[in-house]
Amino acid sequence: MSSSSRRSLSSRLRDRARKAAVPAMLLSITIGGVGVSATAHAAEGPSCFSAPAQTCPAPAPAPAPLPPRGDQPAGISNQQWRGAASAAEFWSREGVSNIQGDRFHLVAPGERGYPGQGWPGNITQGARAWYHFDTGTSRVREHHYIYYGGLFRDGRHVIQGLEERHHVTPNNADGSQDIYREYDVHAWNHAQTGIRGRERIVRNTRNGHVYATFDHYGSFHYLGRW
Repeated sequence: MSSSSRRSLSSRLRDRARKAAVPAMLLSITIGGVGVSATAHAAEGPSCFSAPAQTCPAPAPAPAPLPPRGDQPAGISNQQWRGAASAAEFWSREGVSNIQGDRFHLVAPGERGYPGQGWPGNITQGARAWYHFDTGTSRVREHHYIYYGGLFRDGRHVIQGLEERHHVTPNNADGSQDIYREYDVHAWNHAQTGIRGRERIVRNTRNGHVYATFDHYGSFHYLGRW
């Protein structure tokens, strides 16, 4: 496969990305409500709030949430990082319809009356196929193909370790819970057979965290939240 047949989504979708739309209540609690006698309150022991002299442990600090976008790691080129981010933007706003029969067709938000749902296969864990989309004008239109790979098991628990490091609970980070979906980064001029490239993105469906791999699952880097 020549390098001319593969292009990063960042170059194919630059115009579409420019057009993409960027889309607590405090509860007061009082002590001693209606119907509770003063005697009942007097029987309660002192607390950190009712007795200022009481020695109380400092509250545990809340874990810092992951930022909406990750920092480009060393050793990853600008082109690779932008390509992965462009792929995440692409998948986050695309919808899927069956208007062409067995081959699923990716449709942009509003195209032919189909709203973009974002992250196809987010619920259907086994969905996987070559999808195609078009760019260009009505006179000069280019067809592109990209693969959505379906469920990612995280068998070596690499992403799980990264998630738990940021205080994501094991239940929401364990790949055996069927919570990760993978998506390709590169689009092609025609559907391939067994050739998809080594760069992918993987998304946690429970919190929207997206990780990028540039060495075919050897390592993962936090890309952002979508």
